[in-house]
Amino acid sequence: MKSFYFSAPQTMEVLDVDIPNPGYGEVKVKVAYASLCATDVHQVTQGVLGAKPPMALGHETAGTVVGLGEGTEKSGLSLGDKVTAFPVSVCGQCTRCQEGQQQYCVNAAPFGGFSEYYVTSASSVYRLPADADLRHFTIVEPTVCAVRALDLAPIQPGQTVAISGTGGIGAILLNLILLSGGAKVTVIEPVQAKREAALAMGATHTIDPFTQDVETEATRITGGKGFDVVFEASGNPKAAEPALAITGKCGRTVYFAVFPPTYAMPLNLYDLYSREGSILTVFTSPSLFPRAIDLLPRLDFDRLLGPTVPLTKALQAVEMFHSGQYPKIILDCTK
Repeated sequence: MKSFYFSAPQTMEVLDVDIPNPGYGEVKVKVAYASLCATDVHQVTQGVLGAKPPMALGHETAGTVVGLGEGTEKSGLSLGDKVTAFPVSVCGQCTRCQEGQQQYCVNAAPFGGFSEYYVTSASSVYRLPADADLRHFTIVEPTVCAVRALDLAPIQPGQTVAISGTGGIGAILLNLILLSGGAKVTVIEPVQAKREAALAMGATHTIDPFTQDVETEATRITGGKGFDVVFEASGNPKAAEPALAITGKCGRTVYFAVFPPTYAMPLNLYDLYSREGSILTVFTSPSLFPRAIDLLPRLDFDRLLGPTVPLTKALQAVEMFHSGQYPKIILDCTK
């Protein structure tokens, strides 16, 4: 089968590999679509999440169950079910799993969703509605991360909110911010097409950080108070300090993106103290998959999903990602 790999340092390529078969407690999924995440690219370019070659890439998937290993009888899964999956298989036995932190499972193993097929633990697989559009449901996993962000930093209706960076997952987060009742929702984004899409989704203000001073514009929009909640979703070190600077008193700054592992942001703790500010980061939680699946039909797919590219042309999809012009880029894993 075809699979898109982190094959060597700084190298990605589509390889021919053996089709996997499910072992005990495992499920085999035929992938229909998978969406490209910045993390997939940064695993190769920056080594985030400890990624090392060789490893199969991809974790935002939607497909169909085509194989069930022994020990899955109580999973509730059946052949033909439409499904998505948590990015890694989890053991369910280590201390982290037992404490309800499966996202930190010490025995976690990625499955490589940019493939025609993958195998993972039954406990990591979540059934989708029978009528699910599988192209739409590729973004369940990033929606989980966005839900996690709003659980950690809930938005009270009428609170002012800014979001820096509206790439694929940032646009999903923006969608949820708007559904949550945020006010004066402001998007900080250098790409004009993304600013226009944000306004079409319901954002009320935009700032171009390349041509406008972010702090000056934030002061104007909030009447000098700063935002109640600021989400930094670009992962660009140049955006890290401005996100904190535009957060108001008793406000929350949420670093939602995955920053380069070597980046260290300077922090004035007295300034943070004087504002009684909070800094939060976001990872994920597999327990949120059912909520994200139920929420998904409320998302603005027309503005969240970009071009669809065959798996065999995955490198072209990466080039499109680097252009910064598109929201979520989808890989058709049947081609």
